[in-house]
Amino acid sequence: MDREQLVSSILTAGPQPGELVYVERRGDSYSWHRPGEQSEDAEQAGPQDLADAWLYYSWQRALGDPDAARAMIDDLLAEMEAMTGSGADRCRWPLDQPWPLSH
Repeated sequence: MDREQLVSSILTAGPQPGELVYVERRGDSYSWHRPGEQSEDAEQAGPQDLADAWLYYSWQRALGDPDAARAMIDDLLAEMEAMTGSGADRCRWPLDQPWPLSH
């Protein structure tokens, strides 16, 4: 599924707070599932067909408002993409830098 289909699928499923989900990208194709379940896309992938980017996420809140939920999922996907080096820099701060944070 493409990125928009992924977001729609997650919004439709409505993970609950505390629920763990797995999201992955293989090229331009995304999939997600709850651990213990397997996505249809994952069934088609072979063992040599490793995900380009993936993450597990412990859902923190009910999705509720569709616009806020979509923004949260977009942020989650941006974080996943940043881990590959192909996404935008998420500007992580060194642990030893004092508060308040500044450039």
